[in-house]
Amino acid sequence: MSGGKGGQTTTQVQVPKYIEDASKANLAQAKDISRIGFVPYYGPDIAAFDPSQVQAMQAAQDQAAAFGLAPSMDVMSTIPQAQDFGGGMMGFSSAPLYEQAVDELESRRPAQYQQIMKNFVDPNPAPPAPLNPYASYNQDIQNAMNNYSNYFGY
Repeated sequence: MSGGKGGQTTTQVQVPKYIEDASKANLAQAKDISRIGFVPYYGPDIAAFDPSQVQAMQAAQDQAAAFGLAPSMDVMSTIPQAQDFGGGMMGFSSAPLYEQAVDELESRRPAQYQQIMKNFVDPNPAPPAPLNPYASYNQDIQNAMNNYSNYFGY
């Protein structure tokens, strides 16, 4: 039994230029998006009780107190004041607790806070100058008028 030596085959995969460019653009966009940082939710997390719910809880509490099963109390005395979020929406938000935690980190560990925050965009930058969507169009008109004036000498 005899055998010959086999040849050698090399396969090369070439990524198309448009896929390479799209990948680079996606990575750049992902990097930009990661600089946004955490975006807290400032809306209501939990809905407040409506008046009929409060009335039902108070009635159950009063009934229990009448039979000596519970102390007489205002059921709303242990529930924080609900916030008005507009349009009749009453509720509770965890945003103040988040802000308090961030402020506490800044006061107790300022260097660590600064290191964390420098990785993200400033959430309160100065407002940019308003953009004029017709700026290039206006410049084109101005250039045409200048060319017209120069051509006719006035």
